[in-house]
Amino acid sequence: MLLTTWILAGARASAMAAALLLAQHAVAGHDAVDPALRRFTAKVTGVGQAGKAGRIATLRFEPIGPGMVAPQRNEMRGWRLTFLRGKMFGRTLWLKSNTPDELTVRATDPSMEGVNAGDIVIIELIDPKLVDPHA
Repeated sequence: MLLTTWILAGARASAMAAALLLAQHAVAGHDAVDPALRRFTAKVTGVGQAGKAGRIATLRFEPIGPGMVAPQRNEMRGWRLTFLRGKMFGRTLWLKSNTPDELTVRATDPSMEGVNAGDIVIIELIDPKLVDPHA
């Protein structure tokens, strides 16, 4: 009985903490999350070679999560890439192109130096009307 009470108290505390974090996130001015937005989650499996200027613009990935399948070539062009785990946590970049297992960011975005295999990303189509087909 005591164990059940303790477990239920922990569950209530966790639910309250999650609600508080969500409320703070909304108040902090972050993007409102529309559940109808197209999203794609992936795990980084490797990083591309640095270019002449030392900038890394590509990474290799594999889809993770329920219903995630490899995207078609350039399906995610102009989508926002956000790092959820790793050295670049919280940083956002914009996709120039993609293949079913590789992402390339715009030349105007920072280098992906420091990204490692195992980092987690989410890629979102923020507003289909605003996607630049020449990204």
